[in-house]
Amino acid sequence: MAQLAQSDESTPLDSLPPEVIEALPEDIVEQLKSGAIDKIPTETLEELRPDLADKVPDSLAEAAASNPGLTAVLIIIGLLSLAGAAWGFVKGFAKSAIILGLIAAVAWYFFVRDVS
Repeated sequence: MAQLAQSDESTPLDSLPPEVIEALPEDIVEQLKSGAIDKIPTETLEELRPDLADKVPDSLAEAAASNPGLTAVLIIIGLLSLAGAAWGFVKGFAKSAIILGLIAAVAWYFFVRDVS
């Protein structure tokens, strides 16, 4: 009965060809066996030869957008930070223009006063 229970348990490695398993780093293989991870990280897939990476099923390949909610939040945060940076630049330029304009006005005042 215990053998039946063990044979029913499948690991993500069961769906991988042997040559792909051999090409994977040992720590990734151990993590897949133990269940610590259920997908092969993108960085690891990028390190494999292209012909081996193509043999990995899509269900085992970790995608960059595997969490669309997080992706949307990160895009929104990025856009807001760009808008904030642009606003900061505009504000800084406006302050510089006002201060330099005041300095120019005071300089012209003293210049005209000394000339006359």
